[in-house]
Amino acid sequence: MSQDLTRTMPWQPTAALLRAVAVTVVPIVIALISRRPDLLIVAAPFAVVTAWSMISKPTHAPRFDDALGHPTLREGDATTWRGTVSGVSDADLAIAVVDHDAWVETRPACGVVTAPGDAGRAALEMALRSNRWGVRTIERVHVVAVSPWAAFGWSTVTAPRSIATLPVPGVFDVRASPRPHDGLVGLHRSTRSGDGNEFAGLRAFRSGDRMRRINWPRSVRVGELQVNGTWADLDTHVALVVDATDDLGISEGIDGRASSLDVTVRAAGAIAEHYATRGERVSLQTFGARVGQTVPPASGRAQLRRVLDRMSRIQPGGAAGMGRPAVRQVAGSRMTVLLSPLISPDVLDQAVTLGRRGLSVVVIDTLPEDVIDQDDDLTAIAWRIRLLERRREIRMVAAAGIPVVRWRGPGSLDQVIRDIAQRTTGPRMVRR
Repeated sequence: MSQDLTRTMPWQPTAALLRAVAVTVVPIVIALISRRPDLLIVAAPFAVVTAWSMISKPTHAPRFDDALGHPTLREGDATTWRGTVSGVSDADLAIAVVDHDAWVETRPACGVVTAPGDAGRAALEMALRSNRWGVRTIERVHVVAVSPWAAFGWSTVTAPRSIATLPVPGVFDVRASPRPHDGLVGLHRSTRSGDGNEFAGLRAFRSGDRMRRINWPRSVRVGELQVNGTWADLDTHVALVVDATDDLGISEGIDGRASSLDVTVRAAGAIAEHYATRGERVSLQTFGARVGQTVPPASGRAQLRRVLDRMSRIQPGGAAGMGRPAVRQVAGSRMTVLLSPLISPDVLDQAVTLGRRGLSVVVIDTLPEDVIDQDDDLTAIAWRIRLLERRREIRMVAAAGIPVVRWRGPGSLDQVIRDIAQRTTGPRMVRR
């Protein structure tokens, strides 16, 4: 695939050619002035190389194409950047240099690869490894081709390329079910018709209807096929709300320490993978992000891919991203999982608001344990004071009936989900 180039330079003399010319001309001039023929013998090899270089100068610019092997990766995976310089038979060597990026490792580590010219073509390859989720950008690749004896050089700079790096879901498993098993897919009747168990009415037969749905007595009376319409059954809806207001702690990628947003995104991916692949509907909303990311509820592997792709585009919004997510009412059983480091009080207020609407809410604490490790004593004291206030706020939310649990991987939500399943079997009081 051809890549648009941001800047292309024509063939130009290199420093090597200028040095060769200087080493050739200066001894010849000195030999003629001082009448020393031995200096002509010394300058003869350089004169031959200079003449050869001038004769073999390329007459037209080469063609350059580049491409990425896989533009979408998982954390820790690698792809290959490939570039091809072609169309010039006199190109002797091609060199590519990739700009350094904090979250992209190159192989070789120096970010420089070379390839010899062979029949007018030089193929360059470099392995790129993305070690943190997010949209990584390969800003520029500097490509240089040189003629024989490195006398003339041609250079170009490629346009930026993006690598979407999906977060690797954490290890998660839960044995409890958020709804009691009563033999139905959902606890509530749907507001839309579809394939289900509850009778909704009679209608004319349409292409795609199952034969077992045909109401034969009614069809005989009216003279055309009639089918039994049903209300669609709904499964459990796990709504993930991700707090992206701040990114606290130190992030070292997939191989090192994790910041609060790393823990949040990977935990949300683990929960989405657990439920979406088991037929439950999963949705995503962001809170406080620079640009809101939303995924409507659905299930299956495709839905998991959509959730991970949206989470890879999350950017912390800071004070400018403060706001409340628009939580839509959805028919059917619903469990809202709010993932946050719980530093901003607005997040806990949002959890209480959702609980007062009658939704089953679980708050997951994703604050890293090493966030208080600060080199500055004053900063460490400020963190201790804020964590004491945070502990008091969490107790107040727990007293309001909203469970707050710390993310610890498998088994983190077992007891909480059992409590939610027990509460759904009885009447509930909702504040109007």
